[in-house]
Amino acid sequence: MATELLEQTDFNLLFLHTCFTDTNALSELHYLRQQYPLIPIILFDDNLNYERIDTSMLWRANDFICTSEITADTVERVLRYNLRVHQYHNEIERLYQLDPLTGMINRQQFYKELSEQLSHLRRKASASHLALITVDLDGFRRFNNINGYAAGDMVVKEMSKRLAILAPGLISRLGNDEFIMLLDFPASANLLQQVTLICNQILHSLTEPYNSHELEVILPCSIGVALAPEHSCETDTLINQATHARIKAKEKSNCSYVIFDQAFQQANKSHIALEPELISAIRRNEFELFYQPRVDILSGKIIGAEGLIRWRHPQKGLIYPDAFIPTAERTGLIVPIGYWVIQQAGEDIQRLQRSGLEIQRLSINLSFRQFQDSYLCRTIQRLIEKYAINTSILEFELTESALFNNELHVQEGIEELHKLGINFSLDDFGTGYSSFSLLQKLPISSLKIDRSFVSGVNSSSDDREIVKALIRLAHSLNKEVIAEGVETLQQLNFLASYGCHQAQGYLYSKPVPFEEFKYLLENGHGITAASAANR
Repeated sequence: MATELLEQTDFNLLFLHTCFTDTNALSELHYLRQQYPLIPIILFDDNLNYERIDTSMLWRANDFICTSEITADTVERVLRYNLRVHQYHNEIERLYQLDPLTGMINRQQFYKELSEQLSHLRRKASASHLALITVDLDGFRRFNNINGYAAGDMVVKEMSKRLAILAPGLISRLGNDEFIMLLDFPASANLLQQVTLICNQILHSLTEPYNSHELEVILPCSIGVALAPEHSCETDTLINQATHARIKAKEKSNCSYVIFDQAFQQANKSHIALEPELISAIRRNEFELFYQPRVDILSGKIIGAEGLIRWRHPQKGLIYPDAFIPTAERTGLIVPIGYWVIQQAGEDIQRLQRSGLEIQRLSINLSFRQFQDSYLCRTIQRLIEKYAINTSILEFELTESALFNNELHVQEGIEELHKLGINFSLDDFGTGYSSFSLLQKLPISSLKIDRSFVSGVNSSSDDREIVKALIRLAHSLNKEVIAEGVETLQQLNFLASYGCHQAQGYLYSKPVPFEEFKYLLENGHGITAASAANR
C-alpha cells in the first residue's frame, strides 16, 4: 500500500519509522535507497540509540529524529537541512546530466534516455518510429586551429541553438562539434519523407554563415541517420549505425546526409580486412603508377598524362583504385600513399627527360583527406627538393567536392603549393558545386569535363548542351578545358568543333605502365580531329 502510494506521488523527503526489528528496518531502508537514491531518508523512533543510528547511517540514511525528545526546533532543523541537501543533490545531478557549453543533456544522459525509449518501443512495436540523427561540421578542427577554441565554442553554441529549433525531440552534444538527436514519428507517418525533410532543414540551417571575428564563415555539415525499429532497437547498435551513415555522408560529398543501409556493415568489414594488407603494400612497394595520355585535340600530339595508381597484389594480381582507395581514405593511409605517388611521378618525369622526351603536364590526384594533413605542403616541398621534381610539369587534380568541402582550408593549401610552382586542375567539372568567384581567385589552370557528360554527346541533347556550356565557361575563365573519357571519333569531333583544347580516353589509350607510355610518346598514335573527320 505505502509502496504504491509512493509511486503515485511526488515528494522531496521520506520518513521511515524503525518500529520494526532492526533487520526489517534495514531491509526497508535498503529498498527505498535503491528506488529513490536522491531523496533524503529520515529515520524516526522513540528509542534510537547511537549504535542503531550508526548502523542506519552505514545503510545510507540521511538523518534521524528521536520522537521521545522531539521539539519544534528539531523538526524545523531536520526539514530545512534535508530539503536543502535534496535541492543541492538535484542541482548536482542536473549538472552531471548537462553539457556545460551548450546546456543540452550530455552523452551519458542521452544514452540513458535513448535506452529507455528503445525499450518502450520494443514493448510496443507498432506504436511509433524513431529516427536517430548524428550531425557534425566538416573542417571544424581546422577552424579551431586557425581561429582559436573560443571561436570554436561560439560556433558550437550557435549550432546547438539552430538544432534545438529544428529538432524538438531529445538532443545532445556528444563532443566537439558532434550532436545527436532522437525524433519520434507516429506509425502512420511517411518515415523516409519526414526524415528527408528534417535532414534538409538541418543542412540548410547549419550551412548559414557563422560570425567569427567580424567575418562570416560557412562550415558544411554531414548527417547520418539510423531508424528504429527498421535498423535496430539496441542502443549501441543504433548509435553505431547512425555514425557509420554520417561517415558515409562525409565520403559522399560536403553538405549531405545518408540513411543507414545494412550493406554498410559488410563494406566496413571489408575495410577492416583490407587495412593491414594496404599497410603491407606500402612497406613492400607494391603500388605502380599507370599513365593515360593527355592529347592536344587539334595536333594529336601527346602533351601530358594523368598518373593513376594500381596495386600489384602478390596473390590477387592487379587491383584497380576503386577497390582500395575508399579504404585508404577512411583509414588515413591515403596520406602516405599520396606521398608515394608524388615521389614516383617525380622519378618518372626525370626518366622521361633523361630519354630526351618532353611532356607539358603530368597530373596526379590529390584528395581532400590529404589536405587535412598539416604537414602536406612541407612534405611535398621536401619530396620536390629530394627528387629534383620539375614543378612546372607537375599538376595536382582536385575534385569539386574536395575543393569546396572546406574552402578556406583547401584554398590556403593550394596557394602555398602553387608558390612551389605546382599547377592545379579541377577534375569532374560540372558534377558538383562550383563557386566561379573562387575558381577565378585560385591558381587552377585547367578544368576537366567529366566523362559522364562526354559519353552522352552523341545521344543526349542535354549532355551536348552541358558540354558546350562547360567549354564556354572554361574559355570565359581563361582556363584550359580537357575532356575525359573520349572513346569515339564522333565525340572527338564534337569536342573539337566547340573549342575543347585537350582530351584523354580509350580512343587514344587506356592507362598503361610507364614503359608503354614512354613508347606512345616516342611513336605517337596518329589520331587528330582532322584525320577523324576524314574517316
